[in-house]
Amino acid sequence: MIRFDHVNIRVSDQEAVRDFLAAVIGVTVGPRPPFTFHGYWLYLGDVPVIHLAPREAPGEIGWVNHIAFSGYDFDRKTAELRAAGFTFRTQTLPGSDIRQIFVKGPEGIMVELQCQAEDR
Repeated sequence: MIRFDHVNIRVSDQEAVRDFLAAVIGVTVGPRPPFTFHGYWLYLGDVPVIHLAPREAPGEIGWVNHIAFSGYDFDRKTAELRAAGFTFRTQTLPGSDIRQIFVKGPEGIMVELQCQAEDR
């Protein structure tokens, strides 16, 4: 089943944004994979719905880096994307068996498609 997974936002002051979202929405800081960069995963219940990360590229537009959906078959989806002429990059989420496909669209929108081991 395809479902919304999370939004990744890039900010300059992660702690201020973390505290703001905790106070306003009620999210809590929870476990996060061992990425090579600083950040926070903010949870609603048991679900990490907001991922905070540092702004990286000079001139990066906006604060939303990507939106993510899960429930895809890796081989099937990458074949569909290739056949449709989309360029994409893939990686495995550190410390897990989740394979990720990142597709950039119009106006720089980035979509992450997650493929868990049972989805492959």
